[in-house]
Amino acid sequence: MSVARSWSVGRVVSLAVLAIAVVVSLFPFYWMIVGTTLHPNDVLRGILSPGAEFAENWAKATKYYKLGLFFFNSIKIALITVVFGLIVNSLAAFGFEKYPSKARDKVFAVLLLTLIIPQIALVIPMFRMFAFVNLLNSHAAVVLPSIMSVFIVFFMRQNFKMFPTEIMEAARVDGSSELSIFISIVSPSMKATFASAAIYMYLAQWGSYLWPLMTILTDAKKTLPIAMSSMMNAYTIEYGALMIIVCISILPVLILFLTMQKQFVAGLLGSVK
Repeated sequence: MSVARSWSVGRVVSLAVLAIAVVVSLFPFYWMIVGTTLHPNDVLRGILSPGAEFAENWAKATKYYKLGLFFFNSIKIALITVVFGLIVNSLAAFGFEKYPSKARDKVFAVLLLTLIIPQIALVIPMFRMFAFVNLLNSHAAVVLPSIMSVFIVFFMRQNFKMFPTEIMEAARVDGSSELSIFISIVSPSMKATFASAAIYMYLAQWGSYLWPLMTILTDAKKTLPIAMSSMMNAYTIEYGALMIIVCISILPVLILFLTMQKQFVAGLLGSVK
């Protein structure tokens, strides 16, 4: 009886702790959604019941704060980064793993050492370089530094280790070129790895703030994080419109993770089919 009672009490306590954790985790999202329907003054007062200002806040977000333009810019930059990033990083990782040479491990070690360099230390040299080639205030200045990722190369190389080299040798005997082997044989077998890398690069670029803030100088090329920062620095903050922009900004991330969650987990565990 005492064992059953202690077990039931322990279970009740565990469920209570989990319920509190759920409430604490979901409350900011609830407050954010409710804030889209409130007047800015009501948001400051901490009102938690829905209001009737959603239409007005939506009009401010779309017309005055150009939500559609900033959303398109962010999507464009993130997708271009993912496409070219997958091509460059996967080829680099495949080359490091499947084509041995005397200097391979030394070069790769030097690349890994660059991971310890903080981003802030590279900002000024990169800014001067892009200013020299006249690429400031362009989306190219945001995309180009993000295409090559040492972490993604390392991650994909670890997964390429599990791909059988014998299959590549058999394809070479059949007359396949190295590029066709990578495209037709290796890549289809590593879909989960590519999916995980794509999600990581997309999230990193979608939430990027410091570098776009320094390189994008006009409103027409701003991304959502920069737009939200500009709204917070305004003399009068339209919290309702800001909440709408925040809600829209998390939608692509939420949809991407929910639809590709299995591929993301499989890629992290290492999946070769």
